[in-house]
Formats: sequence, structure tokens, C-alpha cells
Amino acid sequence: MLLANQRGAVGNVRIKDRLSQLIHPLDEETFRQDYWERRPLVMHRDDPGYYADLLTLDDVDHVLSLTGIGLDSVRVVLDGNETPVAKLASEGSGINVLEALYERYRVGSTIVLNALEQRWEPLQQLSRALGAELSCRIQMNVYCTPASSQGFAPHYDMHDVFVAQVHGSKHWRLASQPYRLPLEGTPYDKSRPAPDPEQEVDLCAGDVMYLPRGTVHWATSGAGASAHITIGVHPVLYSQVISDALRDLFAEDVRFRKGFPAGFAADASRQREAADALAELLDVVRAKLSPQDMVAASAKRAASMGLPALRHHLIDLEQLDAVTPGTSVRRRPGQRWHLTVTDDVASLDFHDKTVQLPASVADAVQYVAESNGEGFTPADIPGDLDEPGRLVLVRTLLREGFLTLG
Repeated sequence: MLLANQRGAVGNVRIKDRLSQLIHPLDEETFRQDYWERRPLVMHRDDPGYYADLLTLDDVDHVLSLTGIGLDSVRVVLDGNETPVAKLASEGSGINVLEALYERYRVGSTIVLNALEQRWEPLQQLSRALGAELSCRIQMNVYCTPASSQGFAPHYDMHDVFVAQVHGSKHWRLASQPYRLPLEGTPYDKSRPAPDPEQEVDLCAGDVMYLPRGTVHWATSGAGASAHITIGVHPVLYSQVISDALRDLFAEDVRFRKGFPAGFAADASRQREAADALAELLDVVRAKLSPQDMVAASAKRAASMGLPALRHHLIDLEQLDAVTPGTSVRRRPGQRWHLTVTDDVASLDFHDKTVQLPASVADAVQYVAESNGEGFTPADIPGDLDEPGRLVLVRTLLREGFLTLG
């Protein structure tokens, strides 16, 4: 069976920024065990306003009205042919760029807003929280298609996606994966004949669909305009972790950078010599690459895969010296972090940087990091750290952007 198609009644369930709301009413454990990287899922909700707090058609219109600030992130697509809006601006037709965009839309082109989570706060909040929960990088593109139109030809994505229908409806056609869980270097072969759909489904406003990477899909809008969010999920891959570790090992050990014996292709003894050398190097790989160290490095990397959460940081910096033991602070919502403690240092990783503190304050840092966005004061921090030390810790994490006032 290609697709599991489920229906659940919901009562004003609002997307807040968690996987459970995205796949509601399916539970997370079932999703992780039965669907994640395995097979598609569709959830029908009969709730057109399910995503109203996240994005509406009018919100898309508002973003488009400000297109001039981000031309490189907008494109139009018709029958698989893409045109960046920046190119429309450079064609010299004398038409206003936004009017040129709508001119294409009026004749059937899909408008694509790439990485809208970088410019629309509700999507940004969802991106941070969902990315932290899945330990993945999240990118959200928005697709607005006029009635009875198709933007893309059959294709698959090289990352998993959730498709959240926010307005109208779209008829989706799905086919089996020709290549399961493809990597970035294995794009869909567009020269092959279009596959026959094995499953067809209509997504209406409020519905969601999950597609593992490699699932072939294409879609046509219904009788009215369609708008949906494609939530792209980019996980940490075993292949990438291993290749990164091997690259570092190759840079460290000159033996891996040597060539095969000269003339080995025509000399059996030199081929045996090369085989012995390879066996020795593979032993070195097994001895030098620690799975535990590679997982730890990946966890550290995952802490910096999302957008920095720095709203109100200028205000925080302005008020830094006024922080007292009774000042309310909190960890930034959706903040990803990773704490490593050695004999001497507590290293807090976030925002693609590391803040190093004395190991003696590790318990206090753990308390702050696990506050889950709930407010606390420096005086609330438990442990043996004295009042001046708590103030220094809180002010340091405020200055670095891990905490915010309030």
C-alpha cells in the first residue's frame, strides 16, 4: 500500500510549533515508527481554519505586496518551467515587477515563495520548534496556484516534506519511489516517461500530507486558488556524518593521501601490495572513528541547524546592566542547544557558536537550558552558585542571545 489515508475530527486545534499539532490526531510514536522515511501519510481534518494562525491566503498576498525586498526568493512555475522573479525584473519590459508576477499567475503559473520562514514570524516559530524536535534543518516554501493549474511535472524531492494545505484544494498524484531515500546527488530523472499514479488524493484547507524523500508526486489545483506550505525536513544523514569524519581523518593522516603503487594495474605483486595497504587503512578507520564521538559531534551540529532566535536582542543588550537578582528572563522560544561538560569546561552550543563556562556552573547552565521558555529570575537558579555568580551567568547568556528578558 503506497499511502495511508486517515481522517480525524478536531476542535479548534491550533498549530503552535510542534510535530504533534502538525500530524494531529495521529500520535507521534505511530508516525515515527510507521511513516517516517517509510511511507506517505495524509490526514484529513474537515477544519479549513486549522492553519489560520500560521498562514492565510491574505498573508500570502501581504508577503507578495513586499516582493521588492526579496526578489531572489520568489519564482513562478508553469508545467515544470521555472522563472525567477528577479529575471522578470531584468527583462526590461517596463512592467512593474509585482504586476509581471501576477501576469504570469493570471495565465496559470504557480507563485513560489522560497524559505518564507526567514521572513514570516509564525512560520519561523514553527520552523525552530519543529527543527528542534526532529533534530533537522527545516525550510518552508509556500506555493500559490491559480484554479485548475499544475505547477510542477512529476518529480521527487531529496528531503522529506510535510504539505500543509492552507487555502483551497489540490489534487495530488503519487507514485512509488524509483530510488528509496535519494541523496542530493541523485535528482529525479526528468527525461523518463511520466509514471502512472498509484494513489490519488485531494488535500483541502486544514489537511496535511507527509511524503518521504523520493516519493514521486505532482498536483493540480481545484476549482479555486490553492495555497500550501511545503515544510522541507533535512535530517542529519549517516552518509554525511561518515563522509565528514573520513574527510577529517584524510586531512590528519598522510597515509590516506598516498597513491597506489606506480604501475600496479599491470603488476600482480603491486596489486597485492595495494590490497594490504587498503586493509591497513580500513583498520585505521575502524580504530580512529568512534561512533559515540560522531553522534556527539552530530548532536552539536544539530543545535545550530535552525535560524537564530534573536528577536528583541537589541533591547536585551540595552538593558543588560539593569539585570538584578529579581529580573525575569527566559530561554528563547524554540532555541536549540547542546551542553557538553568536561572536567574543566561547560560548553553550550547554539546559534552555530559555543559559549564556554566553568564546569562548576554546569548544573546552573543545565537548569537555564531546560527552562523550556518559562520565565525565571537569577535568584531562582538552584545550586551553590552565589548571587554575583548567578548574575554573571544570566547576563552572559543574555549578551550571547541564549536568554531574553521577560
